[in-house]
Amino acid sequence: MTDTNILLEWTAPERPPHGRGKRWYLIAGFIATLLLAYALFTQAWTFAVVIVLLVIVYALLHKKPPLKHTVRITPQGLQWDKRLIPWSELTSFWMLQGPGYVEIHIDRKRAPNLLVQTGDRTPIEIAAALAQFITPITDRRESILDYIIRICKL
Repeated sequence: MTDTNILLEWTAPERPPHGRGKRWYLIAGFIATLLLAYALFTQAWTFAVVIVLLVIVYALLHKKPPLKHTVRITPQGLQWDKRLIPWSELTSFWMLQGPGYVEIHIDRKRAPNLLVQTGDRTPIEIAAALAQFITPITDRRESILDYIIRICKL
């Protein structure tokens, strides 16, 4: 693919930045401790193991800063780093504006949907480029689970 085929390109982190202060870690630690104590008290050993594993996995995943991805919009499809996803596999997109970031949700026919940060590009120019190939959805909202994850800064 040559550079002349690229309609729009940007680099963005894989997830939005979340400011977590000491208070957030204290509350999260307190909740994890309560859940672990409950699991041990009720002898729910599997639940206790799950709580411990969740804490470990969360710590490992969020220890490093988020990876940055290069996104390109081309006539052939959406290029995510080096992988080209043809437009025929994508159906629509919608945007969610959060505090200090905008993320684009791109619906796919089969695989999990894509979540792309706008990075240094304006949402309007990205929407204009995407709308040439897939349908914009203006009335879509995030799921209740995504809302809880965002509010809890997970």
